[in-house]
Formats: sequence, C-alpha cells, structure tokens
Amino acid sequence: MTHTRWLVVFALSAAAGLAAGADDAIEWRHRATQGAVTLTANPLGVASRTAFYAARGFSATTIRPYAQACGFSFGMQNGGSATLATRLADWHAVGKDGRRIALRLPQAWDATWQKADVPQAARIAFRWAQFQAENFFEPGDWIMGMATLEASPSGPFRLVARYRDNKGNHEIVLDELACAHD
Repeated sequence: MTHTRWLVVFALSAAAGLAAGADDAIEWRHRATQGAVTLTANPLGVASRTAFYAARGFSATTIRPYAQACGFSFGMQNGGSATLATRLADWHAVGKDGRRIALRLPQAWDATWQKADVPQAARIAFRWAQFQAENFFEPGDWIMGMATLEASPSGPFRLVARYRDNKGNHEIVLDELACAHD
C-alpha cells in the first residue's frame, strides 16, 4: 500500500472516531464474512464528516448534504486465492419497511461538487476518501472508504454487498445497521 494510501486510511479512521488497537487494526462495529471475503462497516456522524471535509477545502454549507446523508466507513478484504471485483452500483440497503435503497455513487457526489464550484484539490481529497465505485482485489488486498445511501432507511436495516470472483456472483449481508445520530 502506498504512503499516500496509508495517510488516507489514517485520516478516515480519525474522522470516523475509530479506535486502533496495538496491532493497528480498526475496531469495526459491523462485520460479516462470506467465504474468504470480509466486509466491515461503521456509521459516520455529521460532525466527523463535516470536520473531515472542511479540513480538505469544503465549506460547511457545501458538504452539508453529504454529511447529513446516511453514511458509513466500509472496509473490505479479500482473504481468498482468487481476484474479486465489487461495484457499489450492485450494493443496496433494505429498510425495515422492505424498501430497497441504492448507495449514492462517488461520481454523483462529484457532479454536485463540480456544480458548486468546489476547488479541484478538495474534490480530489473527496474521491480518495470514498469507497470506490468499482474495486478489483487481488488475494490479500483490502480497501476502505466512505459511502452514503441515497436515502435514510426506516429503522434498522440490512446492507447487501455484492461481489464476484472466478466462481461467480456472491453477497455479503450486514444486518442491524443504523445511521449515526449525532
């Protein structure tokens, strides 16, 4: 992992208020494993996201819609022996009422930032901190980043995260998620 990527990981952890243990592992509130793939998540509050992006060139007013959206820090690790791929467009939440809610892709947020004339440096920092719209993981690889839902689900919800490997399509499900309330 490059030096820059480690800095982004550290900044994300600090912004999310995550605790690091002696082995530098992040303590995740939600974790699920499917085969050799692990998905983790922590809800992110308004204050932490506002502060994180204000320090990177966003005004509080501009970042407010993102900070107020139901958002999480996600981590995903490929502990298997095959390459796997994820697409956020294939992930969704299911609210207590059964309503299906898509994740808002980083490109959609970037279009909003472009219309709001957010400086290029701030937009680049935003993209680096997001869970990417498409990821390819070699064996042993992992990634983490932030993502938001298109709408806030009713009550506790489940997140269905799809990925594919050389054996086909798979899902990891995180249950009993809730948006941060701060």
